[in-house]
Amino acid sequence: MKLHTSIHTPMLKLPLWRRGFSLIELMVAMTIGLLLLAGLFAIYINVAQSSRAQGALALMQGNARYAFEIMGVDIRMAGFTGSQDLGNFVNTPSPTTLSTLIDLANPLLGYDTYPPNRNPSGCTSACYLRGNSLTVVRADTGNKYAVTHTPGTSFDLETWPSSNAPAAGEIFVAADYTHTAVFQVGAINGDAKTVSYGSGASPGNSSTNLGTFSGGINALALYRLSGVSYYIGTNPIGEPALYRDKLDHKIITGTPTAISTAEELVQGVEDMEITYGVDISDPADGSVNGYWTATQVSAGTDGSLSMPVSITTASDRWKRVFSVRITLTLVSGQNEKVGTTGDKLLRKTFTNTLAIRNRLL
Repeated sequence: MKLHTSIHTPMLKLPLWRRGFSLIELMVAMTIGLLLLAGLFAIYINVAQSSRAQGALALMQGNARYAFEIMGVDIRMAGFTGSQDLGNFVNTPSPTTLSTLIDLANPLLGYDTYPPNRNPSGCTSACYLRGNSLTVVRADTGNKYAVTHTPGTSFDLETWPSSNAPAAGEIFVAADYTHTAVFQVGAINGDAKTVSYGSGASPGNSSTNLGTFSGGINALALYRLSGVSYYIGTNPIGEPALYRDKLDHKIITGTPTAISTAEELVQGVEDMEITYGVDISDPADGSVNGYWTATQVSAGTDGSLSMPVSITTASDRWKRVFSVRITLTLVSGQNEKVGTTGDKLLRKTFTNTLAIRNRLL
């Protein structure tokens, strides 16, 4: 009898450790694996998106804090003249094209759009974008020069600074205890340590020099004049940004001429809305009765409350502003699609209220 031996062993007869996978089992396993990978990928995408959103939010918070700090330095010091009597000064420097940036008599002015009659340089596109703007003028305490003598048309400095020395064409503030004068420097002499009057309120004591420092009192110190306007503009790469139009100085063909220069401070600031805390009491008591827009302050009423009828000019009405409330809207970068709706940009609003220290009673 012939024996027949098969080299094929049925799968079911093989031990379990020697069996493979059927096609159905392999497809089921692959499907389960793909589902797990899809879940893990979705979790990764969500975590990455959340991380990017948190990073963008942290950046916006830091930018808002920085913007408020920069603006706060100017706003809190608005109207500082270096003198004890904040109202006793002469302000007639010659660069009238920048009148709002050098007008220490009106150190705080707001606008519902952009300050008129100025075209800041340094912008590669239209600077002003939207929102409100604010102009602040003050004596810069970071640049103070002690004066030993005021001979009439010049100031003798106690020491000549080794750096950041006064230059012809710059706008300076001269102050004693009770008087302040704003003038433009005509010439300097580092060896003699003198700063000469060029135009504006002359520093002398005689009537021909406007009697700025009357009673034989000489100026005690010189300060650089700081004039800035804050507004929202478009930066060179098309992003909204907080800009500062800053009083600058240079000499053109030997003639001292003041100009303004636009500086980008914080990228990603999309809008700025400003209201002003006004005191409408008669007489003023230094307390804020409400927050008005720039137009309302200039008009002297918000429709329900009004300033005293004795305050007849917009300039005097702005002197009744004791605090400034600023609301900034910051937005993530145009290439950072971290939002969940609309244009996929993340937006956050920040508000800060700043008191004007020189006006507090």
